[in-house]
Amino acid sequence: MKHIKKEFTLDCGPAEAWPLVVDRSKYEKWAAAFQEGSTYTGDMGLDETVHFVDTSGNGLVSKVVVFEPEKEIKFSFLGEITDGKYVEVAAFADMLEHYVFEPVGNQTKMFVDVAMDDKYYDMMNEMWDRAGIELVKLSK
Repeated sequence: MKHIKKEFTLDCGPAEAWPLVVDRSKYEKWAAAFQEGSTYTGDMGLDETVHFVDTSGNGLVSKVVVFEPEKEIKFSFLGEITDGKYVEVAAFADMLEHYVFEPVGNQTKMFVDVAMDDKYYDMMNEMWDRAGIELVKLSK
């Protein structure tokens, strides 16, 4: 298991940065860096289940394990959806996606830590670089 760790300086305060992750329409704009049409279903809130999916409805299922608005959100991955069928994946137990928002003057440092299988690390690291560029653009 490897960790992708990124830090993005957003040109807004945490109150404006937070919706970039939890507001579906804003999330879709930067998540397109991973795959065009990326979205999520479900509600962003503590103990809620969220499906991160593509235009076909295929993707990953996670649970929100930390939810502190404008400060921190963490997802624990549970399984995947393929062709409309959910399958729990035991190997996902250690996969986490964690965002921390830290105010710095009139900006926000957004820290991202994503734990994932080694075989996806290089590809996802590059995608996170592209997603970060979009996050910064959206924060202006």
